[in-house]
Amino acid sequence: MTTTQRPSWALAREAAGLFLTASGTLGVLVALGALHWAAGLSTAAVGILAAGLRIAPKPSAPRWAHVFRAGVCVAGYGGLTGCAFALCIPLGWIGISLSAVTTGLWLATREHGGV
Repeated sequence: MTTTQRPSWALAREAAGLFLTASGTLGVLVALGALHWAAGLSTAAVGILAAGLRIAPKPSAPRWAHVFRAGVCVAGYGGLTGCAFALCIPLGWIGISLSAVTTGLWLATREHGGV
C-alpha cells in the first residue's frame, strides 16, 4: 500500500482501543464513586488536571488556547481541592497552600522585561 491511508483493520483496532479505554475509565470512576462519592470525583478531577497539564499550546498559539489550558487546570485543581475539603478539612487547606506556593514560585521565577 503506497498511500498514506490506514488499512481498515488498523482503524477498527484503534476504535476498539479507544472504546475499551473509555469504558474502563468509566468503570473505574463508577466503582470509586460507589465506595465514596469524593473518591470518584477526586479521580475525575485528577484526570481533568492531567489533561490540562498535557495540553501544551505553542507560544505562537492564539490567546484563547492558553486561556483554555489555564481554565482546564484551574477546574481540575479546584475540583480536587473541593473533594479534599470534603474528605478531611486539613487536606483541603494543604491544597490551597500548595496553590499559593506554586503561584508564588511562578511569580518569583518569571522573567520580566524592562526595569
